[in-house]
Amino acid sequence: MKYNKKWFSIIEVLIWIFIFSLGMVWIFAIISSILRINDYNENYIIASNLANEELELVRNIRDSNYSALKPYNLLNPNWNSYLDIDKFEIGQKYIVENDYSSLSNFPIKVKKIINLEEWKDKLNNEMLDYNLCLDSLNRYTYNCTNLWNKKTFFYRYISIEPVKYKEWWITKIIDDSFLIKVKVIWYKKGYHQFELKSIIADWKRL
Repeated sequence: MKYNKKWFSIIEVLIWIFIFSLGMVWIFAIISSILRINDYNENYIIASNLANEELELVRNIRDSNYSALKPYNLLNPNWNSYLDIDKFEIGQKYIVENDYSSLSNFPIKVKKIINLEEWKDKLNNEMLDYNLCLDSLNRYTYNCTNLWNKKTFFYRYISIEPVKYKEWWITKIIDDSFLIKVKVIWYKKGYHQFELKSIIADWKRL
């Protein structure tokens, strides 16, 4: 009888160890999930702020053009050329950033992206032109060739598209305006992206 009780006690201990192990695994899974969600939320907030910053830069360009009595969609209000290549072009993609250079004649810099390709297998090659880095003052910049700048896992660019609307069955385009799409991509524990859309209009003429 004592022999049976001894084995029964050992079985009880093993069962409790098994239950305790399951509980610990469950707790660790919950903690890991919470940390992953918090990490995603933090990066999502950063991505949304980066997208809003890019949108505000384009709006500032438009308003600076107004101040200089230039076309609303000129890339730089200090340019005297009004060629199409010097304006935001429909169907093109750009990177826009603050220009902190003392030699700059305008505090915002715009660069056209040629042959854009994106997806996670492109992050370390084709997408390098719109990878964001942090400079020594913790300002986001596209200048990742500077050894002092710290590379981030965020990528950002804008697309310029026509503003369309439907009148009955006919699709029409609104002149003196364009639709801007800002996309921020990050690859950390999976591929993620944030997209912001807005209409930039020549409201002084509309």
